[in-house]
Amino acid sequence: MSVVIRARLSLALRLIDTTTGRELTETDIHFDSGAEVLRPMFKGDGFWVFTGESREDFSMHIKARGYDELDLDVRYEKLDPKLPICDVFLMPSEKNRTAGSVIEIHGNLSKLESIEAVAVTRPICVFHEASARRDVYYMNLMPLTSGGRVVIDNMRYALVSEDGSRYEVFGIAESDNPTRVVLEEPLKGEHKPGERVCRIIYGRAGPEGDYTLKVRDDGSTLPHLIRFTAGGNEYFRPIDFHQESGEIDLMDNAIKVLPYTGKETTDHE
Repeated sequence: MSVVIRARLSLALRLIDTTTGRELTETDIHFDSGAEVLRPMFKGDGFWVFTGESREDFSMHIKARGYDELDLDVRYEKLDPKLPICDVFLMPSEKNRTAGSVIEIHGNLSKLESIEAVAVTRPICVFHEASARRDVYYMNLMPLTSGGRVVIDNMRYALVSEDGSRYEVFGIAESDNPTRVVLEEPLKGEHKPGERVCRIIYGRAGPEGDYTLKVRDDGSTLPHLIRFTAGGNEYFRPIDFHQESGEIDLMDNAIKVLPYTGKETTDHE
């Protein structure tokens, strides 16, 4: 006689490295809520699952070896009631044990809402064309070199403009084949074949305008393009992390752009 045990999913956490966009392979992770030690189940690919718990809002503290500690507020009204998954972005500590040191920028900007970046000189592939069929939106990609491969393993990427001054973020619903993906929604701007597709490096914007952004210190030069939103506006700012680090003025050399149509303003605010 077989026994079937069913457990109701309470919450799934997907732990993501901010600098690579990939799920954490680290399993030495501790979760607690106040004095209570939480014991979710590890399901692989960065996923930790809570079952059989009430779906009431709560806060937890996450401590992963090699990463900065993080406080997370779980608010169920912001999650899918059928599949409550929360993406949790963890920043490597100054000397991450598996991938070497990192370089950090930080500061404060009034009305800051979000901050992220891409390594513009390190694309993973290039854009070929976008198309649509019966309200399904496709993007065709090409490898960087003849005979190379296109590897898509994240949910969000950046499509960098030809001149490298800005980028559009796009979400992937599914991978149709190695060189074609199905988009969550159509692209907003006009794009040209050969534009670079880059991974997104996630920063952290606090409630009072504080921010932190870290990149891996793995090159003699580290040119990046920062994208941030503040006061409802979108900005881009070039930076080389070997020339600027620590506390910086985020608005210095920042360009405010219009909604993504391929055009931009020259306002510096």
